[in-house]
Amino acid sequence: MGFNISGIAINKSYKDNFEELQKEFGWDLKKVEDIDFEDASSNWKEEDICDVYFTEEGTLLFLNMDMCTQPWEISSLNTLTFALSETSMAFNIDYCEKGVGVRSITEFDGNRVEDEGGRLKVEEKSEDTSEIIWNLVEEVIGKRFLDIEADEKAVRYHFVNNKTENTEEDCLIEEIFDKFDFEQIIPHDVFAEQYSDDELLDQFYTNVEFAQKNKINLYLFPIAHGENGRRFINFQNLINEIANRPEVQKKFTYAINEQSKLFCRIDPDKIDQKTYAHYMSFVNHMKRPQNEVEKKTIMSSKKWWEFWK
Repeated sequence: MGFNISGIAINKSYKDNFEELQKEFGWDLKKVEDIDFEDASSNWKEEDICDVYFTEEGTLLFLNMDMCTQPWEISSLNTLTFALSETSMAFNIDYCEKGVGVRSITEFDGNRVEDEGGRLKVEEKSEDTSEIIWNLVEEVIGKRFLDIEADEKAVRYHFVNNKTENTEEDCLIEEIFDKFDFEQIIPHDVFAEQYSDDELLDQFYTNVEFAQKNKINLYLFPIAHGENGRRFINFQNLINEIANRPEVQKKFTYAINEQSKLFCRIDPDKIDQKTYAHYMSFVNHMKRPQNEVEKKTIMSSKKWWEFWK
């Protein structure tokens, strides 16, 4: 299965003043129990848990992946916010020095959709992005991750908030806007488990229309689209899920079904201008079926709290 972990590494030990760290991040945490490092570093951390391990030189927090898509900064310290999923082959790095972001990498399935800042020294001895994460964790906390014994002490905290008191409407807002936000990486299982057939179709045509408006060739690798790379990594996962649902595929024309096999799969460095134009013409001729246009119009006219109707 591999590692599927995320968190924050800080080059200061907050063992004796953990409240100070909570103030830095604006968190309210309640200690639950002492645990061992094996539990602290276990895969897929639940969203209300913060597991903490202290070294002599640093602090290592294990958090839910949704909390680790943006950098956490402390003005006087170095911090590494990271997410590493060997199951999805997805990696995120946000490294800050004294509160200033100096390196940011987002990679999915071998494609870097974000690669900002100057190369770090650890990258010279790192063969891939996961190794950059391991080497940065070691540099920041002063201890090699794999040298930490499984039975070493860690501490489990729970976030104290009003999450359990959220209204049904609040939960509906979060569900709707999170899973449709193509500007962030959407885990592939979200398409399989949370998208209805109609939602798959709607998002397919929404992204086709986005590509048409912005003159984007859907057939090229997602990384070829620069700042829109994340969007089309999600589009690729959406296409993969559509391929798993025969009933959805039946709603496409034969031409789209045949051409969709090549979406996001062509290396831009290996096609000539004529071939590029050929595929771009397919993109420009795709149209949302009239019944889908009518359905989208009805949906867009509803208030957010009417989407259950």
